Amino acid sequence: MNDNTVKSNPIRDSANKLKLSIFGVNGTGASFTHHPDRFSGDWDAIARLAKRADQLGIEGFVSASRWRAFGGDGHYSGDFMETFTWAGAIAAITERISIISTLPISLLNPAFVAKAEATVDIISNGRAGMNLVCGWFPPEFDLFGVEMQEHNDRYGYADEWMEVFDRLWSADSSFDLKNAHFDVKNALSQPRPLQSRPVLLNAGGSPRGRQFAAQHAEVAFTIPDDPDPRAVKARVAEYREEARQKFGKEIQIWLSAYVVQKDTTAEAEAYAQDYIVTQGDDIAVADLIEANIPNAKTMPPEKMAEMSYEFKAGYGGYPLVGSASDIAHRMSELSEAGVDGLMLVWLDYENGLEKFASEVLPRLEEAGLRAPATPV
Repeated sequence: MNDNTVKSNPIRDSANKLKLSIFGVNGTGASFTHHPDRFSGDWDAIARLAKRADQLGIEGFVSASRWRAFGGDGHYSGDFMETFTWAGAIAAITERISIISTLPISLLNPAFVAKAEATVDIISNGRAGMNLVCGWFPPEFDLFGVEMQEHNDRYGYADEWMEVFDRLWSADSSFDLKNAHFDVKNALSQPRPLQSRPVLLNAGGSPRGRQFAAQHAEVAFTIPDDPDPRAVKARVAEYREEARQKFGKEIQIWLSAYVVQKDTTAEAEAYAQDYIVTQGDDIAVADLIEANIPNAKTMPPEKMAEMSYEFKAGYGGYPLVGSASDIAHRMSELSEAGVDGLMLVWLDYENGLEKFASEVLPRLEEAGLRAPATPV
């Protein structure tokens, strides 16, 4: 491949102080609700959203990995496209946005992933990236016929998976590699990718997960226990220091966030109450929490209710709820706390992005957090 065709990968290279991406855009979004405004997830809507985000200079377009639905057969939470196929399609209709395929390391072989991601890298001219998850939902392991390992063992497997993937991505000639989990012989991945390495994201929150993110990823997501910017600042500093001390590297620290933007704070709070509480999908979220949290059934009811609210709102993201001024102010505070980027979701992605673009982005530009987008 000709390196002259490689474009900038904006999650890695953007000069914006506060980078932005959009999550859950290969399906029905990140909210668990029966509200009629929930994103449809059909291809035409996804394509329009991708093109608009590209025009606005949003840095990333991030898929969700979903192989089995929460809440039972046929539930909308299972209606997510396979992430590499989706990424190739998005690459073909966009010009500069980074395209992130989320994948369960425990379920996909690194030889397949290296070839699939290289394909996206070529189609996008070097804008490919991956969001690495170890997998945690038992029905997905059952679907693949794979035994689900204990938490720390899944990360041990992921470390060795990465050893094979990195070698497949970089090697120009065949090689053999053996570790505790893999024994590959005469291995080579073709066609060759454009980037020296795809942009890698990870949201490991446990001590072992944080170590994995610090070692392998360029972007680590943190989930603060307290939304106060001072608490966020302390958590961001912990993540940065771990990467520096253990692996001698700098990493970006991002948050995921759900946006509820209305003309007034009261209107935004009322809308959030309606879609999260009044019309929230409690059954699906209970299924998700029970599978994801080992001690869920013994948690205090108030803690369970808080967690359920956060998942219904936007997959446990940070709340950006209020007027444009409220949201821009809170985003500025997060930037001051050291947050490098935000991965955003809306209930209604298309209308939400338009309102955000017209009212919040100009405020972020005035604050010096982002530069106006150049035409594509």
